[in-house]
Amino acid sequence: MPEGKPEEEKALIVFDYIYHALRGKHVLEQAGLKIKEVAPPPEYRTGCDLALELSATEVDAAERILDEKNVLILDILFMPKDTKLVPVYLTKLIKTTDFPDYTMVRCGNMKITYQKGTGIIVNISGGG
Repeated sequence: MPEGKPEEEKALIVFDYIYHALRGKHVLEQAGLKIKEVAPPPEYRTGCDLALELSATEVDAAERILDEKNVLILDILFMPKDTKLVPVYLTKLIKTTDFPDYTMVRCGNMKITYQKGTGIIVNISGGG
């Protein structure tokens, strides 16, 4: 390992649904916690392909904040120091497909299609 600051232990907050992951990201950033979006290990992918990585020392604060804001979590994992997780970039995770009368938005394995002009949801699929 290169000299310098030692790598700190990380924790991973995993979610059942992308909505909770995105909301969790927002409320934790608003609270000033440093987080990173990552793909959870395959055994923890239950319909949500997004997890939040943070310092293990901030887990108690993060859990309290998420509970206060009614953000549901699936689990919190403590990761060995040498664990490398794949970063997730939301701009690559969220895809939009434009049809003549409809728009489909895909995020992870969840898809929602709505009618242009009215915003009426016509189809939801994936997500468990």
